[in-house]
Amino acid sequence: FLPHPTVWARSETEKPAPPPEPMLGAHCRLLRCSAPFHRQRPRHFTAEERDSSRPSPPPAASAHQEANLPTEAAPPPNVLEEEDRGQLFSEIAGKVCETIRRRPRWEETLLCDLSPSYPLDLVLHPACVREVLRRQSSNPLLSLRFFLWASAASSYSPDSATSTVLFDVLVAARAWGAALHTLRSTKCRPEIQSLESFLERLCSHRAFEEALEGVILLKKEMNFTPSLCIWNAVLSGSPRAGRPDLTWRFYEQMTMSGVTGDVSTVGYLIQALCSEKRLSEAYSLLRGVARDGVVPDVITFTKLLSAFTKEKNYGKISELLHMMIAIGRPPDIFTYQVIIHGLCENGMGVEGLRIFEELKQRGYAPDVVTYTTMIDGLCKMGRTEDAFRLWREMIEKGLEPNDYTYNVFIDHCWKMGDAERAWKMHREMLARGHCENTVTCNTMIAGLSLQGMVEEASAIFRDMPKKGIDWDVISYNTLIQGFCKSGKFVEAMGIYNKLLTAGLHPTCSTYDPLIQALCKEGNMQEATNLFDDMRGRSVQPLVRTYDYIVTGFCDIGNMSEGMGWLLKMLQANLKPREETVNGLVARLSSLGQIDDALLVLNAMVMFGYSLGRPICSLLIDQLCRNNLHLAKECLTRILVNS
Repeated sequence: FLPHPTVWARSETEKPAPPPEPMLGAHCRLLRCSAPFHRQRPRHFTAEERDSSRPSPPPAASAHQEANLPTEAAPPPNVLEEEDRGQLFSEIAGKVCETIRRRPRWEETLLCDLSPSYPLDLVLHPACVREVLRRQSSNPLLSLRFFLWASAASSYSPDSATSTVLFDVLVAARAWGAALHTLRSTKCRPEIQSLESFLERLCSHRAFEEALEGVILLKKEMNFTPSLCIWNAVLSGSPRAGRPDLTWRFYEQMTMSGVTGDVSTVGYLIQALCSEKRLSEAYSLLRGVARDGVVPDVITFTKLLSAFTKEKNYGKISELLHMMIAIGRPPDIFTYQVIIHGLCENGMGVEGLRIFEELKQRGYAPDVVTYTTMIDGLCKMGRTEDAFRLWREMIEKGLEPNDYTYNVFIDHCWKMGDAERAWKMHREMLARGHCENTVTCNTMIAGLSLQGMVEEASAIFRDMPKKGIDWDVISYNTLIQGFCKSGKFVEAMGIYNKLLTAGLHPTCSTYDPLIQALCKEGNMQEATNLFDDMRGRSVQPLVRTYDYIVTGFCDIGNMSEGMGWLLKMLQANLKPREETVNGLVARLSSLGQIDDALLVLNAMVMFGYSLGRPICSLLIDQLCRNNLHLAKECLTRILVNS
């Protein structure tokens, strides 16, 4: 990517330097050395004009004057010309920027505006073009327009330095699309350092699709291959951005480019497999590279352990822990945090507590996060006193509880019905200098709503903006649930409308309590309308939302609609709740719709549900009135499946 030779370079390297002319300034010398943009037809002068135009010879200096004339060493001509050239280019760039900012269609008139003072080869000199691009860095699209205009001239070909300036201007403005378009559609060929910086910026801003497009384009147009550092950045970043699929496309491009990965590359591939829940492949890859002497870091092992914990695959967890010790990657405190958290989440808090106590005996020093994880697990198990014992132990060791630790206790106290202790913990948190945040307020709103104190919960919700705390969708959902539980459906719909006005996207937890409240009121038309609105916003309903609608139609005696919604559930492979189908059988039996009741009974048997004793008696009574033989068969089937 050598710079293209310019008119200025030719004038200095191919032609001899002109003799010094004291009467001409540097500006005039530059204009004389450059070819004029408009050449006028030469005019023939008369003899009188020629005589008058001849300059008179200068008077000869006396010997005394020559003797007293000071002798000063003049700077080299090339130094003067370089300084003057920079000043001239700065002057031209200023005129160009002023024109293109002021006139919307400057492309058609720019040369005409500048031609009386500046020739074309100076306006389109690479140094002048670069100066214009730098001055327009705050307006990257205008810089791109000027570059495209200059590139259209037959006498101009962008060099690497100019291309780099334009490319850096576009990248600094995050104009990713414009930067890629410039590489694709123009002769812009930036320096390698700028290309690497471009890909780094794309990764830091999680623009991984643009990064993939850039990698492919740079390989095609410039035969450029990023360094391994860039490849590892995109391989690690795409799973964290929720796009593990891009990891494999990047890896394909990496192998096609002939780049060999390192141990970090292996770790990022394993983490991508974990993100896609391809745990057996991740485990096989880990064992294979470990056998070959390539040992990933503890973070990679911890990621795989976390995935196996969520799958409740404790056998693989044990194997991984033994492997870590065998290959010299012993688990650290963060690894055990993941294991303890997974055990507590899966209802194995006792096992988690055992591991926690063993850690302390082995010399590990649990930090605030580890204590908080264990306290949360004990609270979920209902072991309040053990949780507070760990709380006191943590403080005695000089560990300061964080916001999340307080939120865990506040939430637990509300769920245990201990409002006084919940408020006490809240006040203590503020007294210790911890500020309220969205999670804290949501916890208080949920706890107050759970205790039926929805007005107090609403007050906390209203005060959040005054404290500089933002509402999130959980804030709205929690208050909607509280109002619906208290029978205040109008207020709940008001919060729902505020959520939409705020530009937030409702979730299934937004719609579920509203639909349940409408079904209890028997307002099935509004309930189904809200259900359709939920589907229209691409929100997947909960299974129990279908149950509410089936039960709601049965309660108002519209059995055909109730059966229709049950059929929708079965077609979608959704399993209704046992009380839903029991209620449907009871309602159908009481109305004498025995055939439909038996159809629902078959579905119950398929799901492994049992018919309640009062409902069974009602169904058998109806069958005995119509068909005694069928009643005996049905009773036998009910007893066998029960």
